[in-house]
Amino acid sequence: MSRFEPPPSRRASLDARSAILAAACVALFLLFALQQVVIGHGLGEGLSLGSTAMRLFAVAASMWLLWKNGIPPLCRLPLISILGCLCVLALSTLMSEHRLIALKFAIRYATQLAMLWCLLNLVIVYPRLQAALVRAAVATLWIGILIGLGSRWTLGPAREMALMFHSAEVLRYLPRISGLYEHPSVFGAVAVLVAVMTTQFHARGVVGRPTLLAAYAGLAATLVLTEARNPLVPLLLLAALSAARRRGRGRLLALALLALLAVLAAMAVWRRYDELTSASSETLLTMFTLGRTYLWAGAIAAWSDHPWLGLGPGVFQFLTPDFTGGRFLRGELHAHNLLLGIMSETGLAGLLAMVGVVAAFVIPVSTRRDPAARRWAGIWFVTIVGLGLFDFYLP
Repeated sequence: MSRFEPPPSRRASLDARSAILAAACVALFLLFALQQVVIGHGLGEGLSLGSTAMRLFAVAASMWLLWKNGIPPLCRLPLISILGCLCVLALSTLMSEHRLIALKFAIRYATQLAMLWCLLNLVIVYPRLQAALVRAAVATLWIGILIGLGSRWTLGPAREMALMFHSAEVLRYLPRISGLYEHPSVFGAVAVLVAVMTTQFHARGVVGRPTLLAAYAGLAATLVLTEARNPLVPLLLLAALSAARRRGRGRLLALALLALLAVLAAMAVWRRYDELTSASSETLLTMFTLGRTYLWAGAIAAWSDHPWLGLGPGVFQFLTPDFTGGRFLRGELHAHNLLLGIMSETGLAGLLAMVGVVAAFVIPVSTRRDPAARRWAGIWFVTIVGLGLFDFYLP
């Protein structure tokens, strides 16, 4: 035994503590996901247990971390950028012509920003949390898969459990599963993020190969079961970039992955062919993007009308028919593009604020003499941008 390795009894104790911590993180995430358990009413809609718990946790944990540890140096730039985003949200809401809708979404976005700040603090101040959080993310991915399958096949109370996390309207997507989320594509996007995160932490030695294999298996199962196309975009981009930059065996592996992803994309198109070709009178791009070209044009028109602060957080989806010639239903569809979503809702000010958030995470990495860290920053950038090309996953 190496003198740096803990004795077997100590190692077993550490493993048990790590498992308990991961289980606690899973339980906390499931609590946050209880969006259909209504505990009150406000702003004209139900107040969910999950959102309330998330806000209480973010505020309480942030205050406790600030009191105990202050602001870690690595968190200073992110804090400034997040405060900038909150200011833009407040201004955009105040200037919106649909203030009540904007306020509802501003609160949601502010909650997510608070959670981002809280989690960043936690993993920096308590690095041992990283392994537990990664394992918890993989575990909740599989819980979502199991709940989705149980709901699809009506096994036991699975459907009733699913309706605690999302509304009954989501069941219209069956046999495509959505897990704990409001749409199959969101579930697919979460699976991609979990897989990328697990790969990074496995490369750093934080989690082992079993966790990595579980993340990859969960990703593959989710992509097949959701039949989602959007989450394939960043994976295709990453595989193509890897094939272009690598040589020898690495290139062959990247090309094999690219071929596998192309097969998954072909399967998704084949299984949803009737849906994708239902508007055959439209152009090819409009048909296969299910009308996204009209949404993109409408989002550009909305931004042109309100260039600096946008229509207000979340407002565009309730005015979609006004900017798309009467197409689509109110409250149903957002801009389906990250850039256009930000600009239509919060204008150039929101775009600059979000660029500031990205810069706050990239600048500390780019100034380090660590090629691996810079490479992972690039991978995450491609992942986030790839997910945002045909959808809007900001919340």
